[in-house]
Order: sequence, then C-alpha cells, then structure tokens
Amino acid sequence: MQEHERHIVTGLVVLLLVLALGFYVHRDPRFPGSLAGSVLGIAAAALMLIPLAYLVVKRIPWLKQWVTWTVSMRSLLAIHIYAGVLGPILGVLHSGRKFNSPLGISLTAMMIVVALSGFIGRYLMSRISTDMRQQQQLLAGLRVAYDRVAA
Repeated sequence: MQEHERHIVTGLVVLLLVLALGFYVHRDPRFPGSLAGSVLGIAAAALMLIPLAYLVVKRIPWLKQWVTWTVSMRSLLAIHIYAGVLGPILGVLHSGRKFNSPLGISLTAMMIVVALSGFIGRYLMSRISTDMRQQQQLLAGLRVAYDRVAA
C-alpha cells in the first residue's frame, strides 16, 4: 500500500470510528427501515461481500491465473481494502445508530472489529516486513565486519 493510499484508508477508518461513536449525539430509529436506509444497507452488504472475491481468487490457482490475466493482484487487493472499509461505514450509517438489540450491537461491533483488524494487520504487516529487511541488512553488515576482523 502506497503512502497516499495508507492516508486515505486511515482517514476512512477514523471516519468509521467517529460514525460508530455518533450514537451519543444523534439517533434516528426510523432511518434503517426507510428507502435511503435500505439502500445503504444493501450497498453495505454488497461491499462487505466484495472482499471475499479477493480471498477466493488468491487461493484457487486456476482462477488466479485467469483473473490476473486482466486485473493484477495488487489492484484486487486495493479493491479488497477499500470495500472492506467502505462497507462497514455504510453499515453504521444504515443502522441509524439505533443500538437497541443485542444482535444489532454485536453485529455492528463485529463489523467494526473486522474492519479494524484488517487495517491494523495490513499496517503491522508492512511495518514488520520493513523492520525485518532493516535487521537483515544490519546483520549482513555485521557479518562482513566480523569476517574482516576474524581474518
């Protein structure tokens, strides 16, 4: 993920958290059942299903070969990330911040946890690989220095 993409996704995750905490300020119990609320709910559900396509393509070799002929895996990963963040945002908007039932609370919480875990996992994965690369370069430099001193 490039730096500007990381900033965009970070902004979207912050927006998700702000929207989820917005029930302290505003609630609309009739919005989820309205036309606009239903459209948002359907769009959220569709966006939350899109990341599954990336997982399927990534794990089935013949499908991966067929799909990557037209679309790169990097592009599919970007679609996976953006859909994985935008879906929960639309889902929280669809809820109208009406958290009256244990099922609604648990579904909303799980949706937010999944989005946050994906964001944190992606960020930590790139951070760990960068740190490992730096450690390997340092180790190679120390080996060269040790070999020089030992000889």
